[in-house]
Amino acid sequence: MRTYTCVCGQPVFFNNSVCISCGRAVGFDPQTLEMRSMNLTPEGTLEDAVVIPMPKKRGLFRRTPKPPAAPRFRYCANLNVCACNWLIPLETDPTVTLCAGCTTTRVIPDLSKPENPERWIKLETAKRRLLYTLLDLKLWGPQARLQPPFPLVFDFLEDVPGQPPVLTGHQNGVITLNVMEADDDVRERNRLQMKEPYRSLLGHFRHESGHYYWDMLIRDGLWLTEFRTLFGDDTQDYSAALQRNYAEGAPLGWETGHISSYAACHPWEDWAETWAHWLHMRDTLETAEAAQCQSNIPRPKIDTSILCGEGQTPTPEMQAFGERMGRWVALTTLVNELTRSMGQPDAYPFVCSGEVLKKLYFIDRVVGAL
Repeated sequence: MRTYTCVCGQPVFFNNSVCISCGRAVGFDPQTLEMRSMNLTPEGTLEDAVVIPMPKKRGLFRRTPKPPAAPRFRYCANLNVCACNWLIPLETDPTVTLCAGCTTTRVIPDLSKPENPERWIKLETAKRRLLYTLLDLKLWGPQARLQPPFPLVFDFLEDVPGQPPVLTGHQNGVITLNVMEADDDVRERNRLQMKEPYRSLLGHFRHESGHYYWDMLIRDGLWLTEFRTLFGDDTQDYSAALQRNYAEGAPLGWETGHISSYAACHPWEDWAETWAHWLHMRDTLETAEAAQCQSNIPRPKIDTSILCGEGQTPTPEMQAFGERMGRWVALTTLVNELTRSMGQPDAYPFVCSGEVLKKLYFIDRVVGAL
């Protein structure tokens, strides 16, 4: 996540709709991935507050040209109901009331229940962070480098008495989340029951998006053979693999080849878990670098020779990936020490083995090749 600054010089954050320093309206422009500071015009619209330089005069006797008009916007209609601060260009058809992000949600919780509005806000807040990263990677949105057979959409469902419980999952572009996962106590109870070291709404979104992009990038493409070499045979019975995992747990020694115990149950889950961690790493490193966060903790030297064939020399791309992973290990070591100093669990309680590095680098190459 990038860092943003209001025109007044004070920081604003991705979820802000008002600068707490100067009181200006601010909002996220999904077309430019920028937070815009805005002034209210006499017509009641929002106008970008950034000063646009006037074109230079072309001669002594030419009329001074008018400065370019500042872009104008309106907020998404969900601003006051689910805290969406995304902007819609003013010239957009006025019948379009929802932003690009909110239109991806097909089913929202029943807002007549007093606890559901807050749950919906939490779900949409996490979803917008996923969509930001997908926009930045050009994996979603108008500049996407993919032509998906089905769009990415979201259903936020809740359990109904007498019916099977709602399970978080993905199918044909539809990511389903149980709204109860927005409750901290429920999510923590589920984490303990599943014996997971980490569980978050954003983690759910990133994991399930991995299943979607496996369908888009791997299933019918040129990467499938290499995927199977790294992750295993995806044609093995998926339902049986999940049942075995829930009944018996992860196989002994799963840590040598997987980022999490759940990743060891099936190649699809291995991909989705690794994909989620690749997104965790990318977004967190971007945040740290944008804030110029420095650490004196020595960076480990990543052995990039494991990424290439025996006797081959690592390519510059492999070396750059190794450098990035070194920054990641140093950063998460620092962050974990900081959270321990606050009496909190590790923010990143995972270890990336050599086999996991290979899988992360594979995802890096797949996305980079688009």
